[in-house]
Amino acid sequence: MYLKITAAAQAKLKDKIGNGNYKILLDFDDGVGSLSRVGACTLASVFRILLVDPERETHDYNQKIDSDLGPIMIKGYSDMYMDDEMKLDVNEKTQMLRLSGSNSGELTAAVNVEKVGIEV
Repeated sequence: MYLKITAAAQAKLKDKIGNGNYKILLDFDDGVGSLSRVGACTLASVFRILLVDPERETHDYNQKIDSDLGPIMIKGYSDMYMDDEMKLDVNEKTQMLRLSGSNSGELTAAVNVEKVGIEV
C-alpha cells in the first residue's frame, strides 16, 4: 500500500508540521480509539491526518503504509476502506486536501490535518 502525496499537498502539510517532530497517522475516524472525534461507531467514512506527539500511545495504529513523507501509521483493519495506491492532493477550487484511491475514486473530499497532544 502506498500513499502518493503531491508536491502541493506536501507544502500544505509542511506548513502544519513546521519544525515539529510528529508521528503521522492516517486516521479513519470511525469512533475507535482514544484519538477519535466521533466517540462512538459511525457509518461516516472520513479520513484525517493526525500529527501526534511521538511519546503518545497510539497502539490502535498498528499497520504502516509507505508515502512520499515516509511511513504513516493506520488502524490495520481500516485498510479495507483504502486502495493499494492512494493520492493525497490539494483540490484547486477549495484548497482542501483530498484523498483518492486508484480504484475507488474519492475517499474523503476534505481531509483535515489535526495536531493531537501537542501544545500549539
